[in-house]
Amino acid sequence: MKNILYISSRVFWPPVDGHKVEMYHYCRGLHKKYGYDIDVYAFDNRDSLTEPPEFINKVELALNIGQLEKIKNIVFKSFFSSLKWPLQCSLYFSKNNVNKISSIITENNYDVVIVDMIRLAPYYSAFENLSCKKILDIDDMLSKRYSRQLNSLSLKTNIAGNYHHKLPGLIQRVLKSKAIKRFVLKTEIPRMKKAEKYYSELYDKVIFVSEIETEEFNKNNNSDKAVTVSLGVDFKYYSENLNVKKKPNTAVFIGNFVTPANADSVRMIAKDILPLCKNVNSFICIGNCPDELIEEFKNNEKIQFTGKVDDLRPYVEEGIVFLAPLAYGTGIKTKILEAMAMGLPVVTNSIGAEGIWAGNGKHWIVSDDPAEIAKSVDELMNSQAKCDEIGQNAKKFIEENFQWDIIFEQFKKLGL
Repeated sequence: MKNILYISSRVFWPPVDGHKVEMYHYCRGLHKKYGYDIDVYAFDNRDSLTEPPEFINKVELALNIGQLEKIKNIVFKSFFSSLKWPLQCSLYFSKNNVNKISSIITENNYDVVIVDMIRLAPYYSAFENLSCKKILDIDDMLSKRYSRQLNSLSLKTNIAGNYHHKLPGLIQRVLKSKAIKRFVLKTEIPRMKKAEKYYSELYDKVIFVSEIETEEFNKNNNSDKAVTVSLGVDFKYYSENLNVKKKPNTAVFIGNFVTPANADSVRMIAKDILPLCKNVNSFICIGNCPDELIEEFKNNEKIQFTGKVDDLRPYVEEGIVFLAPLAYGTGIKTKILEAMAMGLPVVTNSIGAEGIWAGNGKHWIVSDDPAEIAKSVDELMNSQAKCDEIGQNAKKFIEENFQWDIIFEQFKKLGL
């Protein structure tokens, strides 16, 4: 049987957030539709390791990377090297893991190695001389995301996001300064652009989730290596009617609010949109949330945080409108696809809509003007018929275009 080694920055089961959902279903599809045995090499701690799903053959956890090695990597690879690695590459790299990966690949004679995201791309050195097919899943263009983030930066933005805890304590404290945040992002953008180009030339194929970014990347790099393998939705699961009673005048939003883009989107909505909404009494933010963000909005009676939930569907279905304009970001947003599959009318902006070819005014409402967004939300709050029309159109659009079995066909572009 054919086999794949999937090198991941984290254990991705259960699939509880956007990128974990992507990795989970990619591996499921590669096993189910293309007949691959899937082994996983994950950069995560043992506390995160639970029983893997049936389509995962075996799991190996990466060796721990010490604080001293991380600091040395940042100094000598991110600042004093010809390539100037992105900081996250330096945080995830170790020679011991290179040796371990190389040994595992040699021992198992894999047909394909898939590397998850640019942060792990330097592990190419572990298998560069082997005959396996080498694929880099960039997911979305981080250099582009950082540029957008720089333009929306606030003192409260945590630019390290989900891997803040991986940083040495001294660096965590330094990153609280807005001036340092700006400096880091400004220097990280060219590093990331250079890394995206450099590693795309080494790997056989590169994956993006959005056709927009695939075309942009290939054009900018005069290449055809990038292909689109989009995101999908477990349509049967998300379209199930749970018969949840709606809360009047309630808008909802989904996110892991440790992630900077989600936290800053809440800040943007609270500042620029909710004050203009006449018919929104409650804005419910569903998902894992740090205490400091809850504290930040404790005096705002409209904004509520559920914290981490086992099943987001009943919380989403309580809402009348899914209000999801995003402060910044790239790629396709899982939260948007899921809300559409649930039949909720989505109101977003061009960043939230990016990569999804739905019709404005038919499948959702898209605007970059806060006043227009607020007006659209108020109109939906006042019209059950309009909510039903857009919601049902959205559900049908997802059913026809974004079910995982449809997405799995796109792996053929990789020659698998």
